[in-house]
Amino acid sequence: RLVLIFSSNKLNWQENIDPRINSFLKMNELFFKSYDAFDLKKIISIRIKKALDSKMIKPGVLEKIAAVSSRNHGDARKAVELLSRSAHLAEKKGTQITVSLVDQALEEIEKDKYVTMIKNSPKQHQAALFSILSASAKSKKPMRTGEAYGVYQAFCNQLKMRALTQRAFSDLVSELDMYGFIQARVKSHGRYGRTKEIEVNLPKSLADKLKQVVLMEFDLNPV
Repeated sequence: RLVLIFSSNKLNWQENIDPRINSFLKMNELFFKSYDAFDLKKIISIRIKKALDSKMIKPGVLEKIAAVSSRNHGDARKAVELLSRSAHLAEKKGTQITVSLVDQALEEIEKDKYVTMIKNSPKQHQAALFSILSASAKSKKPMRTGEAYGVYQAFCNQLKMRALTQRAFSDLVSELDMYGFIQARVKSHGRYGRTKEIEVNLPKSLADKLKQVVLMEFDLNPV
């Protein structure tokens, strides 16, 4: 009797199997839950024993990483990445790994995620985000789509790139909202109709970093 065990994160993995083999297999699928804080704590403890000096870990660090990781994603690899980034920061500073360094490492990982995403985005998304971030920095109030579109048109003219229509730009705003770069909400103004208002809630350091990245993507000098 032959037993085959397949393991995959893709739900449609079975579609890649030859139909003749697929019909022969008697599938019994098992779905595993994400790791909880207790599981992640055990996994991280093993990594610490193998790669780090336990004396360099301040109390509460292990629990902090396990709790944050289980709440955000339940991914053991990302939990280990957070531990590794925290250890790297501690090494640079010549200190033990503390809870505050874990917070700092988490912030850096979040920044890296946003930077990587915008680097791999189409040029129109990059131009739209840069325009919104630039306009937002000059005003503390939420801006309307029309205001952001004016800045976007000016930036496209600077780049000698064709600007999309305002309707298409509004779709870009919705996509940037979906990715978490901005917040776009439709507000009713009574008899004056409805309009989309845009807010940027990213930390200033991250917003500035994203603007620099976009400028470099367009071969412009960072501000």
